[in-house]
Amino acid sequence: MRIPFWSRLRLAPRIVLVVLGGMLAVKAVDKAMPLLIRPPEIMFFDRDWLLDNLRDIRDRSVAVPVAERAAVLEDLPVRRWLDVVALETPPDFSHTARGGGFADLHERIVGLLGLEPQDVLMMADDLDDPEYSPRPLVIILPPLPTVMTDVLDDRGSNMLSSDLRIAVRIGPSEWLVVMPHSDGQENLRMIRNMLLPVFALVMIGLASVWVARGIVRPLDDLAAAAEKLGRDRELSLVGEFNAPELRAIGSSFNAMQLRLKQFVDDRLQMIAAISHDLRTPLTRLRLFAEYVPDQDQRRQVLSDINDMEAMVSATLTYASNRLKDEAYSAVDLGALLISLCDTAADAGCRVIYDGPDHAGLTCRPVAMRRAFANLIDNGCKFGSEVRVTLRDGPDAFAISVADDGPGIPAEQREEAFRPFMRLESSRNRETGGTGLGLTITRDVILAHGGTIRLEESPAGGLLVAVTLPKARG
Repeated sequence: MRIPFWSRLRLAPRIVLVVLGGMLAVKAVDKAMPLLIRPPEIMFFDRDWLLDNLRDIRDRSVAVPVAERAAVLEDLPVRRWLDVVALETPPDFSHTARGGGFADLHERIVGLLGLEPQDVLMMADDLDDPEYSPRPLVIILPPLPTVMTDVLDDRGSNMLSSDLRIAVRIGPSEWLVVMPHSDGQENLRMIRNMLLPVFALVMIGLASVWVARGIVRPLDDLAAAAEKLGRDRELSLVGEFNAPELRAIGSSFNAMQLRLKQFVDDRLQMIAAISHDLRTPLTRLRLFAEYVPDQDQRRQVLSDINDMEAMVSATLTYASNRLKDEAYSAVDLGALLISLCDTAADAGCRVIYDGPDHAGLTCRPVAMRRAFANLIDNGCKFGSEVRVTLRDGPDAFAISVADDGPGIPAEQREEAFRPFMRLESSRNRETGGTGLGLTITRDVILAHGGTIRLEESPAGGLLVAVTLPKARG
């Protein structure tokens, strides 16, 4: 089957192509904007023409009554080039004209109109990129001849502005504001200037998220498969990823799973076969033990045979993984713990239960009973009192089984979960065991998406803390 071009690309070229694609898209939108929104006009004003018209506008305004001033300003012959607004309050801008040619122009206006410097305000803003100016660009030319490149390049001494406004006082609180004629698209250009960087950020952000998801999703699949393999000891093969590097990782991970599964299955099968074959000689020994004449010896031999049968049964359960083949069903966790505590109490152990009488949980019933029975039995073997606590949280149940026995040193607690590991040194029939109780319990808890850890109990013994999520993981 032909592999698509994109799936053959490695991650580095993909990232480069996505970044370049985003930049080209932004550039294309930038170039297409002038087709939708007209770029600002560029107006060339002769300096002397501007000065003469400023004087004419001022003279016409002061020569008529205030009520007729608006009509006079509407009929000005320079309305094609200049907009004039009469204000009854000072303008909303301050004097921000730069030095050089604009400073000289300000002095000329003050002298021509016979005003004080503070009676003439000039704003002449400049942009790094005049193409993005919302208002018309104004170039005030000195007396001709001049070279246009000098005007554009030497902005310090020449007069180029993206927002030119000249305010002249004509009364105690009355002003005239003169500015280049507006084409009415200033707001559209301002919106364009704001949207372009936003569009660039959105395009690059979406492209980055797309690439990141293509990388993170396979990693999430690998993490979920690894977690399932460690929890259920079952294969969880990942699919084909669309990047060569990730496909190589997925293939290696699947091959590793197969090797690990084969390795574990071979050894568990061997252990199960040995344990199964031991049942026949154990049955034969039990028959022979009945003929032992000494009653004490017969009782001792039968006790040893019972221990060996318990070990074989636990080993077969662990090796065959039967507990994990059980179907899920609704269980009353509170009633289950109370029943186990009552059974242990009937056997002569002091067991205290603290928790609700009922707590619904969806789980494998036999496996869950086996797990908590192991914990309570261990507490009874090594301590004189066992306290079982159940707490119903919003998302999970917290169960603890604490005893007042000798406990387990912190550095040996992780080893206690290993198969056939018995940390109790006497290894006698009263306190010994198969060494599989905690191993089976942890397998059951982890298979249900929970956690289990060993701590020191308040009574100085061992506390086993279990967390079981209410929703199946």
